[in-house]
Amino acid sequence: MVPNVGITDRRVRYLLAIVFFLIAFFGVNGVWQWVFGLLGVVMVVTASLNYCPIWAALKINTRRKTT
Repeated sequence: MVPNVGITDRRVRYLLAIVFFLIAFFGVNGVWQWVFGLLGVVMVVTASLNYCPIWAALKINTRRKTT
């Protein structure tokens, strides 16, 4: 599992996770509450691991190249 999430991408993912959690806890009810909660969890996990399987499948790497 090669890291493919850069620092800016990580920050955006953490920010989106906060937004999704806020929507899940205060904005919606029912199934949508679970959907937004799950999206928040996915964002936190991918940001924490520095790895996104969707980016890997699409061959996208937002990490800065090191020499």
